[in-house]
Amino acid sequence: MIQTIPWLLAIYLYIPVFRTLYQSRWAAIDYTHAYFILPVSLLIVWLKRDKIKKICLTSYPLPLTSYFPGFFLLILGLCMFIFGWRWDYTFIQTFSLIPVLFGMCLFLYNKDLPRILAFPILYLLLLVPIPVGVLDSVTLPMRHAASVVSAATLKAMGYDIVREGLLINMGGHEIFMGAPCSGFRSLITMISLGLIYIYFNKGTMSKNIILFISIIPLALIGNLIRVIALCLITFYFGEAAGQGFFHNFSGMVVFLIIILGLMGLEKALNRK
Repeated sequence: MIQTIPWLLAIYLYIPVFRTLYQSRWAAIDYTHAYFILPVSLLIVWLKRDKIKKICLTSYPLPLTSYFPGFFLLILGLCMFIFGWRWDYTFIQTFSLIPVLFGMCLFLYNKDLPRILAFPILYLLLLVPIPVGVLDSVTLPMRHAASVVSAATLKAMGYDIVREGLLINMGGHEIFMGAPCSGFRSLITMISLGLIYIYFNKGTMSKNIILFISIIPLALIGNLIRVIALCLITFYFGEAAGQGFFHNFSGMVVFLIIILGLMGLEKALNRK
């Protein structure tokens, strides 16, 4: 019963943070994948409930020195939370959840609990909102690369293309490589899904590593196909068509390409 109180206090402490994340923060940076990270992490914890219960029931008083690592992580996490709250850094407030959870598991129980819960706790890193400045520094080069490769591909296909930075002029239509065209959203979403697939996959370590690494080129290729398709739709049907239904529908096409690519790669690996 005494061990339940710190967990209730931690939940109470982070409720405002998650309220902010769900209501506005993730939407502001188009972090749509983050909405399912916490439910999936809690599901994994629930699936391990028998092992967790056994550890909690069999935990025993440890030597005083054994409490230091958990106490250090807990204090570190709380200091990060206070700093993030004081200066309104949602990134730091959210990130502090990781050392707080590991610290509480170590301090209240023994080292077996953090080991069992390592994946669901570390998986929460994917819901930490990246600061806008850092996000722009990552997506801007990706947008530039997408515009360069798309323009070169369309030129090779025989289309008259004029590119100026992130702006592509094709048949009198101007197509701007906005943030969604960077491919970052599809990449981070597929990494989130790929980690879950690999976690529950019964394959070998080498196979899982290959599948995970393949997510990056598959996501980038899928996004490139999406950008080229949108350019062609805009060229033949106008800007309204390119920015309307096809713009939103093309995102699902990217995920389909990546999923089919992963399935094909896994099938090829199973044949070896």
